[in-house]
Amino acid sequence: MREPADVAVVGTGVVGLAVAVELLHRGLHVTVVGPRTGAHRGQGTRAAGAMLSTFSELEPHHDTQRAGMETAERLAAHQAYPAWLERIEAMGGGTVQAPSGTWVLAPAGRRSCLDPIAAAARAAGHSVEEHDASSIPALRAPASSAGALWLPTESRVDSAALMEALSRAVEQHPRATWKSQSATAVSAGTVACTEGETVRAREVVLAAGCGIPALLPECGRPLDVPPILAGRGVSARLTAPGVEVEQVVRTPNAEFACGAHLVPRTDGTLYLGGTNRLTLDADPAQAPSLDEVAVLASDAAALLDPRLGAASLLDTRTGLRPYTLDHLPLIGRTGDPSVLVATATYRCGVLLAPRLAQLVADEITAPGSLDAHPYRALRPMPAPRIDDVLADGAAQGLLEHLLQGGGHLPPAQQDEFAAFTALALRALLDEGSQAGAAVRRLWERAPVIEAVPALFALARRLEGVR
Repeated sequence: MREPADVAVVGTGVVGLAVAVELLHRGLHVTVVGPRTGAHRGQGTRAAGAMLSTFSELEPHHDTQRAGMETAERLAAHQAYPAWLERIEAMGGGTVQAPSGTWVLAPAGRRSCLDPIAAAARAAGHSVEEHDASSIPALRAPASSAGALWLPTESRVDSAALMEALSRAVEQHPRATWKSQSATAVSAGTVACTEGETVRAREVVLAAGCGIPALLPECGRPLDVPPILAGRGVSARLTAPGVEVEQVVRTPNAEFACGAHLVPRTDGTLYLGGTNRLTLDADPAQAPSLDEVAVLASDAAALLDPRLGAASLLDTRTGLRPYTLDHLPLIGRTGDPSVLVATATYRCGVLLAPRLAQLVADEITAPGSLDAHPYRALRPMPAPRIDDVLADGAAQGLLEHLLQGGGHLPPAQQDEFAAFTALALRALLDEGSQAGAAVRRLWERAPVIEAVPALFALARRLEGVR
């Protein structure tokens, strides 16, 4: 292996290894930096259900133009997937199956969530069928379910099998070197590693997800890298006799979270996922909390199949999903043209991996290819105003998030809601505000705990007179 390499790829999740495979295919010399074995704690790929959700991530409130753009990128990934898996196999990685078929189950009151999914699939020429929830094979959907869609072209892969195949394909390639160490710092042409070794390359691709800011000076601000946030998801592996589904079964996305989803594995177990929580302290080693597992179990039984409440829990994992302020992937050159990023795929990393790898490799082999792409790293990304977020229905979304599938508040979120209410009341007591004066008048008339529900009604009335 010559030194320096053409490209160093930092990160050994699905996006990082997909970029390495694509660059090797194009004849470049590549050094991969990141652990080859071990627990890979916090890595989104290995904790993922690995649904290839071309259409089922769409939500009713999505802007039409943006939804069309994202669907086009997912379709491009969908079309690239079969050839990509064949390439991995030809490189010695082994065979990875991608069984087809996804059921999208609408919970009570959410039938309209199926409409944009069905419309996008039909517009793209993909088959879609509308069914009663009772039509889903081997599933005993709740009687209150509002309906279901059958998407025969949406597929899945086993994330563990895919990662092992990618890893074998890369590590045995004659133009690849794998430094099985964690990166500690990145600068132009240089990657510092945990064991004191330095990797040099003409260009560096950062594909380390939520860990990228810590690798760059001042979290990447001098390179104009926008903030990379972490969505913490918890998944579980189950055995559930009687619930022997053969295709993915999922609900539409919930407010602030992905839909509850059940994915059959080749070993006969079931993968269960569905949680997503913003975390400002992205600790990969943090194990799932009992509350997170309880939310997962509650939603599974309330939204998918009541029998899942009696399933045997085999193990759990946490994954940190990287995302940006505008919730679009982040690819291409940073303010330092020799440092590129490939990250922020949020809930669609396994699907988008071959597509993003192609785009990043295009930029490396033909600089400027991504200058107009909506995912380019140097795109404008202003932070949203809280007033705009609230106007977009965040309050209703918060309520749905708090109530969850079973229509109740778990203990931890009861505490969170109580603290949020106290904070909101203190803010309302600003003497210079109309809301503060109204709250004080109400409280003077009835300074008792039972007045708190009336404060919510008061907030609604005040909102109506603005």
